[in-house]
Amino acid sequence: MARRYISSKSTYFYPVNAQDPKFKLIYGDEVETLDVHDQNTNRDRVIYRRRDGWVNSDRLMRNHPLELYFIDVGQGDSTFIVTPGGRKILIDGGRGDEAFQFLVWRYRLDLRRTRPVDIDLLVITHTDDDHLAGLVPIVQHPLIRIKRIVHSGIAKYRQGFSTGLGNTVVRGQSEYLINRHDSLADLAVDNLTDLMTCWRDACIAEQGLIYEAVDTRNQTIDIGDSSITLHVLGPRLTNIPGHADPVYTWFGSEAYTVNGHSVVLMLEYQDVRILFPGDLNKIGQRYLMSDPQFIRNVNAHILKSPHHGSHDYDRSFLEAAHPQVSVISSGETPDHGHPRADFLGTIGNVSRSTKPLLYSTELVALFVVDDDAAQLDADHDANPTDYAMMGQARRRFKKRLNGIINVRTDGNDIYCARRVKAGYQFVISKQRARPRDP
Repeated sequence: MARRYISSKSTYFYPVNAQDPKFKLIYGDEVETLDVHDQNTNRDRVIYRRRDGWVNSDRLMRNHPLELYFIDVGQGDSTFIVTPGGRKILIDGGRGDEAFQFLVWRYRLDLRRTRPVDIDLLVITHTDDDHLAGLVPIVQHPLIRIKRIVHSGIAKYRQGFSTGLGNTVVRGQSEYLINRHDSLADLAVDNLTDLMTCWRDACIAEQGLIYEAVDTRNQTIDIGDSSITLHVLGPRLTNIPGHADPVYTWFGSEAYTVNGHSVVLMLEYQDVRILFPGDLNKIGQRYLMSDPQFIRNVNAHILKSPHHGSHDYDRSFLEAAHPQVSVISSGETPDHGHPRADFLGTIGNVSRSTKPLLYSTELVALFVVDDDAAQLDADHDANPTDYAMMGQARRRFKKRLNGIINVRTDGNDIYCARRVKAGYQFVISKQRARPRDP
């Protein structure tokens, strides 16, 4: 069997059993061909996720595009990437188990595979719970093998330092965070937060794992696929008197500092550039923008919007990114009001396309009326003064479909897809990667 990929925006998969419903495959979906061709229908026999069926022959191609899955993890971040060479990158993991469940679905781990799935690169943009906690079950799973982890170098501690991130010193008018961890050995302390302790223990149990901090001195990360380049645009450390190793500029608080020094990555594939800024906030954006080289390097066709579309952004950063596709990862619990209305307006205003695409995992999630809750509503109508029943009736919606955003590209055209309940199953947009406006 040979691997092929869907070459059109979408096409139907026709099951061999005609009683089963046909369904849509989207650009870049992978199938395995069985070398059986039906001349009457001009279809090839294929296997898709263990399903036997037919796909139009002229909708198949040999080349594997770049795949990006912006996973709905609620209030948090997680992005899964499959490169044209088949390398797998996971950036952050959210707070719960949604990213883990996505990998179970994507690679059918529920079918008791005997060969583990390799994650070639796992990126922790920073150590906030809504980015780190969901990675623990992924690292611990026996059928998922992590080869390399990179991180910002900022850990979190319960005690023992002047701040929860480590000690700070003052030089002139500025304050700096001087604690930076690199290897797992640097985390061999007993004053880590509970989450950092769980994270350290999970990583120590992973055999052969490479674990290291990155910053702008690294420039690029090699994952073994020459078709892409992964640039490191942040964090940027600085040298101060009295310290041999570079340190982090303190941004006024622990939250601002850990977010403002997120790992910032630019993935480049032919003519398409994709920016992953973690939870980079206004002060962190301005700090990086003080370097003219950063301004030149940050322009992107696709932007994973920083910090869940919060109000804590700098317009000049979004203008420099100048995206045509923006994806916001946000959730309703806990409710921080993300994405903020001013961010939505600004990102649309600074986009490089006349029809910019703006997605939010929260806004594309599909909710339906729960059957049981509908009956509760009816009972409540019959007895409107029953306060216990009113409390139950408020729980009337359930999530039918997570808001995963599929983005795929051949290095020239960009395809974006989201699921819908309607019969056409997907809403798909295709745009050519536009050069930066002069």
